[in-house]
Amino acid sequence: MSAPTIEFGAWSSLLGLGSLHGLIVAGLLIKAKRNTAANRFLAALLVGTVLMITPYTIGYAGFYDVYPWLTFAPFYWQLAFGPLLYFYVRRLGEDASPPRWRWHFLPAALQGAYYAAAFSLPLPTKWAWSAAGHEPYVAPLLNAAILLSLSAYWWRAFGRYRAYQAWLEANSARREELHLGWLRGFLWAVAAVVALNVGFQSVDGLVADLDYFDYFPFYLALSLLVYYLGIEGWRHAGIALPTMSAAPPSAPVGETAPSAELSPTPERDWRALGERWSARVAEAGWWREPDLNLADLARRLGTNTQYLSRALNDGLGLSFSQFVNRLRIEEAKRRLGEAPRGRDGADITTIALEVGFGSKASFNRAFRALVGATPSEYRADAHDAPSGR
Repeated sequence: MSAPTIEFGAWSSLLGLGSLHGLIVAGLLIKAKRNTAANRFLAALLVGTVLMITPYTIGYAGFYDVYPWLTFAPFYWQLAFGPLLYFYVRRLGEDASPPRWRWHFLPAALQGAYYAAAFSLPLPTKWAWSAAGHEPYVAPLLNAAILLSLSAYWWRAFGRYRAYQAWLEANSARREELHLGWLRGFLWAVAAVVALNVGFQSVDGLVADLDYFDYFPFYLALSLLVYYLGIEGWRHAGIALPTMSAAPPSAPVGETAPSAELSPTPERDWRALGERWSARVAEAGWWREPDLNLADLARRLGTNTQYLSRALNDGLGLSFSQFVNRLRIEEAKRRLGEAPRGRDGADITTIALEVGFGSKASFNRAFRALVGATPSEYRADAHDAPSGR
């Protein structure tokens, strides 16, 4: 019988290319100048995933046949994946990590320590422990803990994403351009691969024993996930996101508002106050500023964010984002109605930027939501009508 050799076939090469991509992107993310903490959490997640794929990448090439002492090499850090995902999402919209955040990685440290200890054993002892202890007891417990950890942290990450979207709606004039569909897709891609892993483990435990090679489709999917997360993460590594503020001030921050406007009386007319402030904002043209936010507008009006929010929400029935977009769209409608017929899309882009939107795409979404037609359709209809709109 010939001695075992190392040979990189199609399976090892596919997984290896995905891993190489993940490591390159991780290196780029570590050096990113913006969103430093978030990008480093994502880089660590990519490296951890590459490590998880590595035993199969080298295993299909024959490394474990040539170097059996690689058994129990500490490639497995899956208990860090959930916290890394959660803190990546969280730090995209926050300036600082929560206190004692490092404790979230204690289970991963224990997992790594277990594999490091097992790896240090003599080879015969490794095999004996694998058969008598690891496979029947430790592996099922680890798999359950990993699934529980990933599920819990994924849920928290998705909740954080939704909370940030709600905060943008209530506080930022950039809401329309910050739907963050890429981040939602990012989270659902992770969920899909976790579900696929559950499927493989269920078949392995309940239907038929799956061997090393039967798991290749899962690790191929994991490699594709590395591609996807790496590409999306790097594409948005430098995105400038508004930072979620802690809590709005509970007292007026300005000195110009009449005391009658701000006195906490139960009979306050929020609608009248909202209309008054709306007129001031429209006249001043503050809505044209792309980065306008609730706190800044409250300061200019001489009030606080709580009062301004109530005047908009309870008085006008609008969120802050809707309020600003309505003023922007009204001006855009006026400009489109005046524009000569037959102008091309470049002029629509100019109008979009001049009324405060960050891109033509965000302008189109907001315009269609409020008017029921695209800017081009509205302009065409306006100039088809005998007297315009």
